[in-house]
Amino acid sequence: MFKSKRLESKSYLNVNFASLTIIYLVYSSIFVFLNNYFSILFFNILDINRFVLALMQFLAYSILLLRPTFAAITDKYRIKGYQRKYYIIFSGYFLALIYLFLGLNYNNILIFGVLLILIYISSTMLDVSTKSLVIDTSPTNEIKKKNLFFMFVGEALGKFFPFFLFFLLINDIYSMSSWETLILCSFLLLIPLLTILPFITENNQEKLKVVENFDKFNSSNNKDSEFSPSFKTTFTLLCIFVFFAFSDVIFIYPFFPFILTKFGLECFNLFNFFLIFYFLISITSSAIGSFLIKRTKPKKILFIFIPVIGIIYMFYTILPFIFFTTFYFIGCSLGTITNLNISVYIMKFKKENKSTYFHLIASFRHLSTFIFIPLGTLLSSFIATESLIIIGAFLLNFSLLPLIFIKM
Repeated sequence: MFKSKRLESKSYLNVNFASLTIIYLVYSSIFVFLNNYFSILFFNILDINRFVLALMQFLAYSILLLRPTFAAITDKYRIKGYQRKYYIIFSGYFLALIYLFLGLNYNNILIFGVLLILIYISSTMLDVSTKSLVIDTSPTNEIKKKNLFFMFVGEALGKFFPFFLFFLLINDIYSMSSWETLILCSFLLLIPLLTILPFITENNQEKLKVVENFDKFNSSNNKDSEFSPSFKTTFTLLCIFVFFAFSDVIFIYPFFPFILTKFGLECFNLFNFFLIFYFLISITSSAIGSFLIKRTKPKKILFIFIPVIGIIYMFYTILPFIFFTTFYFIGCSLGTITNLNISVYIMKFKKENKSTYFHLIASFRHLSTFIFIPLGTLLSSFIATESLIIIGAFLLNFSLLPLIFIKM
């Protein structure tokens, strides 16, 4: 009986594959504009006060720390009998509306800061609700991996359109009219999100109870209780690992301005042209990552790939443009595989029908974002971006220390 219900539950999620891809396509596109191109606009053209920008980022990224709270809300409260569906729909529409306002008010840093906070409120709820839905409707690791693959595909495609629009529309990087055209065209990416949201599907309450009872049966046979010392130790070590595994974001905001300054406008435009094809590399990397998960334990993959990525970061600081670009794409490919393995790794912390443990661990990724992106923005006023890249490499490799002691 449980098996047949689970297979029926899987059929519900199959309807959502297109929805997952489009949600993360738009989600990823918005943050490419915010983190990559707005940084050039602010640093190289508008020359805004970086201390004020860092403060705005600090306040906006603080919302990410509320992920466990958002997860607890969606776990506890249903809307019209659905646990996740309407949270996804409402937060998706709100995200689109706020991004529209933000794109029209980017030149006022205070208004931009307020809207950025609202962007993070809506996007965090959207991300939490969507991933909770995936966890709810993925009774096996194989189904989780399949759904994660579609989400990574969406993220990869989301990085294609901003790069393509920038290459197509920005002829003069110092022309404000070109930037305004780019921002207006970026609004077109919201259309597929607004179209797909009403079609999100979710198992009904009766089916969820069947799955919930099955999970309780499984968890009752699990010797590693959530109150046992081994569970608490592993949980703590995973939180520390995730925090440092994403600490390399310390150089993400000044990174594109660094490329523009270091190699010049012509090379930067060429680099941006190559980024148009990044989605192919990312999708391929996601497929390779999914294959490796079936053949090798995620922990082993992480111990191999994280040090290699750290070495690649070091090379960023000394390589000429052609080799820099080559190593950048290699690093991005390895990073995609690593992130996929981290996601599968921490998704094991699910008890019954609640996704709170996953989001508690994942929140340490966002704690890292909350601390290191504003810090990197602020430090970029005083130290070279090359130094921030080296710091990011060391912080990333420090994540291997807690991973050594995780027995899973």
